[in-house]
Amino acid sequence: MPVLLGISSICGNHNGALSQLTSYIGRLFYLGDEYHGSQWQPGLRTVQGELIDALAAWSGETHSSSTVQLAGRTDKGVHSVGQIVLVKTNKRFDVDGVNKYLPDDIRLWAHAKAPEDFKPRYSILMRHYRYYLDTTELNLDLSLMKQATQLLTGSHNFSLLSKPDGNRGTSATILNMSLRASDGTLTIDVYGISFLWKLVRKIVSLLIRIGTGELQLNTIRKLLEQTNVLPGGIAPAPPESLVLLDVVVPIRMNVSKHGRRRMQKELARRLGYLHRSTMTLSALTEGFDSG
Repeated sequence: MPVLLGISSICGNHNGALSQLTSYIGRLFYLGDEYHGSQWQPGLRTVQGELIDALAAWSGETHSSSTVQLAGRTDKGVHSVGQIVLVKTNKRFDVDGVNKYLPDDIRLWAHAKAPEDFKPRYSILMRHYRYYLDTTELNLDLSLMKQATQLLTGSHNFSLLSKPDGNRGTSATILNMSLRASDGTLTIDVYGISFLWKLVRKIVSLLIRIGTGELQLNTIRKLLEQTNVLPGGIAPAPPESLVLLDVVVPIRMNVSKHGRRRMQKELARRLGYLHRSTMTLSALTEGFDSG
């Protein structure tokens, strides 16, 4: 079943050898809490590192961050449903075959042959992040928060709402933001072409502080004007509630039904584990509280 735009032998070390390989793109699901982010880091367990190892085992080729490229990085603890990965290989790309060598919390679930000029970081139409905020113990003014999202939307210098990232610029464009409250959860959707390091999580923290009345709307205007009215900065919201929901590309992709089933099975398994853990920890806490 094809889907358009997403959800809503030796490789060698020489450029000539790499250019002869066929490029494919894959749609990638992962739960990020067991990994030190998505981007490969020496000596650390990462999503990209697991992909490199799995592709090498599947293909018998030598793979590296040159032949396995992600469309962007996510922090430790952040999850993905629609991340894009570019794979260069001499073999016909088979996501179900590669999945056999991946841990259960990483799954490829769609793929296509990539256009010759496709660049995983720059050939992206839009990225969609979603943050799930538990509001059961928060008294939030949603009207004020929605006004805040309107101020944040557009092209701005977000240097005071992101973490420095080498020589990378600090300007970005947020295309749209939306808030939806339901049963003690506030869903915060953020759409943009590209995002700065920790930008979404810092925006969530800012929205919370505005929603509780701790900060005024004018704080946003000042921050975007590069007036540092918060010398201590803004701590990013916890990563485990953030999901890279979609990376939109103008390419028709073939969906692996088996990959999707395995993805759903892992979510159900993890949910059961967390439910049992929460029940146990709550009982232990009550036991301590009662002496």
